[in-house]
Amino acid sequence: MNRLLNRLKEIFYLPPEKWKEVDKLIYGLDDYYLYDSKKIQESRFKAIKEAFLHHYTNNLFYHKYCKENNVTPDDIKSVDDFNKIPLIPDKFFKDYPDEDPRKLYEWLYKISSVDIGTYDFNGKKLQDFLVWAEKKLNGIVTHSSGTTGKFSFMFRDEVTRKRMFYSADKILLFTIYPPADDAHIIYPGPIKTHLTMGRWVAEGTRIFDENHRHFLTERPLSIDIIRIMSGQVNGMGDKLKLMVIKKAMHKGQLKLLKLLEEMDKKGKQIYMITFPFQLYDLMKIMEEQGVYLNLGESNSVIITGGGWKIHENIKISSAEMAKKIEEFFGIETNNYRDVYGMSEMNGLALDCEARYKHFPPWIHPIVLDENYEPVSYGEEGRFAFLDPAANSYPGFIITGDKVKLMEACPECGREGIVIKG
Repeated sequence: MNRLLNRLKEIFYLPPEKWKEVDKLIYGLDDYYLYDSKKIQESRFKAIKEAFLHHYTNNLFYHKYCKENNVTPDDIKSVDDFNKIPLIPDKFFKDYPDEDPRKLYEWLYKISSVDIGTYDFNGKKLQDFLVWAEKKLNGIVTHSSGTTGKFSFMFRDEVTRKRMFYSADKILLFTIYPPADDAHIIYPGPIKTHLTMGRWVAEGTRIFDENHRHFLTERPLSIDIIRIMSGQVNGMGDKLKLMVIKKAMHKGQLKLLKLLEEMDKKGKQIYMITFPFQLYDLMKIMEEQGVYLNLGESNSVIITGGGWKIHENIKISSAEMAKKIEEFFGIETNNYRDVYGMSEMNGLALDCEARYKHFPPWIHPIVLDENYEPVSYGEEGRFAFLDPAANSYPGFIITGDKVKLMEACPECGREGIVIKG
C-alpha cells in the first residue's frame, strides 16, 4: 500500500504552497469521513466562496450570468447565502453550437475559467480535437455517452484533474479495503476513449504499473461507435456494427472471466471497477457455466458506478447486488460498494456498509423542488451541488437526477451528508 500511496502523491498531489481552501479538504484530510463537522463546515464555506470569486472574476459567461441574477461574491456572507449562487443546468455542457473543432473551441473559450490559449489545431476530426484540447489544458477531456442525441463535454485543467483523481483514488482504493502493493486493477472496458468512465479509469489507475492494470481491449473506442452503443442506430450499416459490438462485448466478458479465474488461483487481490449492468451480465454467464470464485480470501474489492443506463429493466438494488457478488465471487458484502457521481462533479459519493452514499466534505449537495427552491432533508427533488474543486469551469450545477438527502447516515456513524437509499 505504501508504494501505491507514494504513486498517488507523485502523480496527483498539489504542493501545499499552491493550495486553495478546497485543497485543505482534498489533500489535507487523512480521512474524508471522520472529521470535526463544525470545522469542516467552516472550511467548505471558505472553499465555495473562494471558488465563486474565481469563476465570477475569470469566466466570461459566468460573470455575465451572475450579473443577470444580480449576485456578486460580496453577497455570499454565510452558508445561508449559498442559495444565491447561480446554478448552471447540466445540459449547459451540451450547449455548444456545433461539433466542428473550431466552433467547439470558441464555445470552450467563453465558458472556461482558465486561459486555454490560442487555437492552433490543424485537424478536422472531433476525436483528434479532444486529444489536442487535453494537451492544451494539461488536463483531461471527457464526454458523456450521448444517450440524448448530443454529448456533454467536460474540460478539466491540470489543477481540476489532479484534485479529481487524487480524491477519487483515495475514496475508491484506500477507503473500502487498503490495496496491497501487489494488488491488480481490472476494468472490463476500453480505456483508449474520452467517454467519461473509460477515460477516468485510464487516468486514475496510473498509480498501478502496467503489469497490474487489466482492461478489456487496447483498441480505441471512437465517438461513432459510442453513438451506436447509446441507441442511435441509423440504417442497416449501424445495425450490422451493433451486432459486431455485441459479439465483441460477449467475447470480452469471457476473456474477463478467464482473467478472474487466473487471479483467484494465484490468490491475487483485485480491485474491479465496472458498470452494474455489465457485472450483472457477467454473473449470468458465471451461473450458466457454473463458475464460482473465492476472491474474498485475498480481500478483493468490487466497485460499480455509472448507473444502469439503458438497462433499467434489469436493475437490482445495491444490497441485492452485494448478495449476488458474495455468491459468485466469494467477496463479502462489505467489500462491494456502489458509487454515485456526475461527470461534472469532482467528488464521488461512496456506499457505506449500510448502502447510504456519503458525499466527500468539499461537496455541498442540494435538493431542489420544481420551482428550484431547496427542500428539507428526506424530501425528493432535483439534485444540485456546489463543487469548489472545479477550477476550469463553474462547479455550481443542477442536474436532472431525482434524489433524497439525509443530514447524516443513520447506520454507520461516519460524517457527511448522504443519499437516502
